Amino acid sequence: MAPRPHWKGFLKLSLVSCPVALYPAISPAERISFRQVNKRTGHRLRQQLVDTVTGEVVGSENKGRGYEVGQQQFLVVQEEELAQAREQARDRPFSERPETRSQPITPPKELAPRPKVGDEPEEIDEWRPTITPPERPRRLENNRTIELDLFFPRAQLDPRYYNAPYYIAPRELIGQEAFAVIRDAMAETRLVGMGRVILSNRERPILIEPMGRGLRGTTLHYAHEVRGDGEFFADIPKLTLPADMLEVAKHILQSKTADFDPSLLEDRYRSALASMLREKQTARLSKATTSSPPPPPENVINLMEALKRSLATENPSAGRRPPAASKSARGKRARTRTRG
Repeated sequence: MAPRPHWKGFLKLSLVSCPVALYPAISPAERISFRQVNKRTGHRLRQQLVDTVTGEVVGSENKGRGYEVGQQQFLVVQEEELAQAREQARDRPFSERPETRSQPITPPKELAPRPKVGDEPEEIDEWRPTITPPERPRRLENNRTIELDLFFPRAQLDPRYYNAPYYIAPRELIGQEAFAVIRDAMAETRLVGMGRVILSNRERPILIEPMGRGLRGTTLHYAHEVRGDGEFFADIPKLTLPADMLEVAKHILQSKTADFDPSLLEDRYRSALASMLREKQTARLSKATTSSPPPPPENVINLMEALKRSLATENPSAGRRPPAASKSARGKRARTRTRG
């Protein structure tokens, strides 16, 4: 059975677009998950939403989002406000970098006002030009379009920003040529593209690059989500190591060098859990078989007998046959027919 796409839409490069589908490259099907149960009865538990102040149970229709600004103080945010914020975020392309918008403008020295000769120097205010940003037409984007508006070499992206991988494939035959054009252009220029995609009502940057006959998309973390390394590495001293000590370490590395094999990425904790669960299931089945032995032969009911009994129960008259006539009665009826 073919996997279902996680997202369907269009991949756009300037005026070229094609219908595509995103398939998660990571499958959660093999993940071992547990449910919360009652240890005494083994029944599954159901959680309730409780107001922390009043102690009342809150229904799902009253569940909302709030930003904490103080002790038990929250700014309630409506869904319409979140949708408006998403629309405003989609209006800015990657080519408009945040640092260029916030960078202060330094005036040239020849434009700064100069004090007149003979006058006492006056305090000169900082020169700030009045800039009116030009009106830019609103981009015609929607939740179903990934527009590639920035390209760069893949080596420039720090792996810390990687989030989740996806396979990108064309959805229709009519769009396969446009799909191949975008794929081969990136492959020959050795560039990767960057766009935005909305998954689960959340916009994410996505990195798109060629992969065989298709494309691979990798959602990225935002810059504020990735911590800087300065606070972790600042206290590490710079050491000068002995040459012989470094040679021994390099020899150990070379003796353990081999080609990478994905089978090495085994989740040993999951394997141990699976083995433990199989043993518990086998013990449970054997216990159930021992505690409930098969019924004795005298209790085995023939299927035809059960059907006859059911028929007699549903229609008592159908289950009874008329009594058979005696020999004398049969002979008397025969003599009567002869005389007639």
